[in-house]
Amino acid sequence: MNEQEQRRRQRAYQIWEDEGRPEGQHLDHWARAEDQHEATEEQAAEVTEANRTAKKQFNDGDTTKESAMDIQPPSMTSAD
Repeated sequence: MNEQEQRRRQRAYQIWEDEGRPEGQHLDHWARAEDQHEATEEQAAEVTEANRTAKKQFNDGDTTKESAMDIQPPSMTSAD
């Protein structure tokens, strides 16, 4: 069993538990878990694409430059 299938199984089980462990609804729980997984995957792809676009805009199209997330703030410690 791969990792994605394991997560779907865990989600379907959690749905079943949350609904009070009803009998005979396992197919509905599995379908809902799959739908939620697909929605999560789509959202992750959208965020990844938005991050790529933002990095490209930040770097004026030069993807070899650092992005805003790569820049570290100055140290908070003083030389005292």
